[in-house]
Amino acid sequence: MNSNASNFVKKRREKISLTKKQIKDILTCVISSYEKIITDKIVYDLSEKTIGKIKKEDYLRNRLVDDYLENELCLFEDGTDRFTVNKEVSEEYRGLVDDKLHNDPIDIHIVDKAQKNSWGKNTKPYFAIECKRLTSSSVTEYVTDTKKITERNYTKLRLPFEGQLAFIENPSLTHIMLSGKINQKLSSNSDIETIKQLENLMIKNGFDASYLSEHKKKDCSLFSIFHLFLDYSKIIQN
Repeated sequence: MNSNASNFVKKRREKISLTKKQIKDILTCVISSYEKIITDKIVYDLSEKTIGKIKKEDYLRNRLVDDYLENELCLFEDGTDRFTVNKEVSEEYRGLVDDKLHNDPIDIHIVDKAQKNSWGKNTKPYFAIECKRLTSSSVTEYVTDTKKITERNYTKLRLPFEGQLAFIENPSLTHIMLSGKINQKLSSNSDIETIKQLENLMIKNGFDASYLSEHKKKDCSLFSIFHLFLDYSKIIQN
């Protein structure tokens, strides 16, 4: 490998390493938001009388983002506007299977201005988090979200890291049980090329329900997924 190629690889690794650290900053704020919901003894009533026509999954996401996460991101670097967080932001992607343009509504869309230092001042790199309610031991829909990513090439700069967040509503379910079931699904799914199955990853001290997995898209590009499993079994009532 010549010096130019070696320098390119080195800079690429440094950029990915810094990006991963900055995303862990975001996820630390997500976990802190969850912990504050518990500390505040919040209980969310998911009956139609309370949430109206809003989907239960969307309502839980709204409460997390609007009532807690926005503030946590502001406090992370007080006095700056480093983070911009939005819900249901649509980004375009080209399908790697049908080669057609599509719209993708993203559950939680976060722009971190610090990422521009790595990826370029004229870029607008964003981090996407998809949310899922887990009410039973079935993880089919959760794994389907992973499959979708493998089949998409986003037109804007979407970071090579994804976020998947699970609201666990059944008290009999644990993150250890669910991560094991997800790994079983990944092993048996020939449509998803998994480089590394879910492995426990410490993001914030005192919170052990965070994981990382690595996968390959249909165009052979690599991406990683940060998984957060939040126990909402005592936070919600239907």
